[in-house]
Amino acid sequence: MKKAFVFLFAAVLGVSAGLLLSMCFQITEVTDHGMLPSYEEGQHVLVRKQAFSGDAEFQSGDVVLIENWVYTASGEGSVSLKRVVGTAGDTVMITSGLVYVNGKVLAEPYVFTQGISGEMDEVEVPEGTVFVLGDNRAASTDSRNETVGMVDEEKLLGKVIFTW
Repeated sequence: MKKAFVFLFAAVLGVSAGLLLSMCFQITEVTDHGMLPSYEEGQHVLVRKQAFSGDAEFQSGDVVLIENWVYTASGEGSVSLKRVVGTAGDTVMITSGLVYVNGKVLAEPYVFTQGISGEMDEVEVPEGTVFVLGDNRAASTDSRNETVGMVDEEKLLGKVIFTW
């Protein structure tokens, strides 16, 4: 009887730990080329979910998982990785292939190919939203596209914290 109780206790503890981990973290496979060279198709990322992060604020440079409401190579209803470039109150402008945040050129060593970001008039990032770009600007549907635009912080599923 004692062994059965210990077994049952261990099973409940194991299931509880699994549920807690799945509420706090998500493992996602990279399914497109929008974040090359930082993240390649087939890699996996561990995402700390926003609701359990302790600090729901995202910063410029963070790679985030967002709901993918635009049809892309990864498919409808899926998720997408993007890099936060601007947060509430920032101004973002793209000219001559360079991204300017608050009037200063953004240093982007992670970008796949410099100079292909296109042109975009200056915009201010509204409260409660972020401006996101893919690292592979030629293959990324991101805030430059009106179907994506500024992303509500509520649509940010979490922050990438580990890759393999």
